[in-house]
Amino acid sequence: MRIGTLGFPADQLKKLEKILGLSKRPLVLVGFDQEQLPDLLLVFGPEQMQQPEVTQLPPAYRSRLVLISKTRPDSDDLPHIKFPLISSRVIRTLDQFQPLEAPAPSPSEVEPAQNELTEPENTATSAESSPDTDNPFSKYDARIAEVQKLKAAAPAPAADGAYAVLVVDDSHPMQQMLAKELEQLEHPVSIDFADDGESALTRVEERQYDFIFLDIMMPGIDGFETCTRMRAMPALKKTPIIMLSSKTSPLDEVKGIMAGSSTYLTKPIEHAEFQKVIRRVSRWVSEFRK
Repeated sequence: MRIGTLGFPADQLKKLEKILGLSKRPLVLVGFDQEQLPDLLLVFGPEQMQQPEVTQLPPAYRSRLVLISKTRPDSDDLPHIKFPLISSRVIRTLDQFQPLEAPAPSPSEVEPAQNELTEPENTATSAESSPDTDNPFSKYDARIAEVQKLKAAAPAPAADGAYAVLVVDDSHPMQQMLAKELEQLEHPVSIDFADDGESALTRVEERQYDFIFLDIMMPGIDGFETCTRMRAMPALKKTPIIMLSSKTSPLDEVKGIMAGSSTYLTKPIEHAEFQKVIRRVSRWVSEFRK
């Protein structure tokens, strides 16, 4: 999908390019050209919304504008990404859109006069299918409306700036214990749960997580295999994965490292040790988000 930008400082443009590289979808930065509009246009700052480049855009294209600002816009119809840019926040917003591709021109569009003379009986049909001359984007209205419906039906995103965390463990008491520990962090968290490796792999395909807790002993594929498969996904190459196990064998820790885990916690989880590890991981995530 082609992502255009307007008004971005050089450092923020460079950061945006890195964030787009984390998406599972092909997101490419392109120059802003009013003759060949991108699939989406990210506008940096509310003051840019008053620029002629924006005010002169076709009305049907305005749903393709995404405002980047510290505060929400007055209009609820304008998509918004809060500044400063955070990877999960940007990707979640862009994933709500689909590419807006122009169909290849048909003979009726290339030679309308000839078709009108030779096939007068199709005049009404041609008039219905041809774009409105006053609005060159009218043929995209149906697709834009569909995207807006999908956006409205999508689950509400996590609170701005919240860490997105996945807890993978077949023990519900352990899930709740980890959730209570995570809720003690100064930073807000949004927690999802998975009971086995297969469910966890489905989760990470649907959402970008800031870090993952992964139990070793689970039904189906174990934590080692799950971790290996996660690391094979480009979006999870650098995501912290904390493996959990009731075993204390050094061999298990080595196997976890070989599978791609970032660190290791032994059950039962001790509060002091957990908070020490999670603070270290949180600092890394916060630095990576900058």
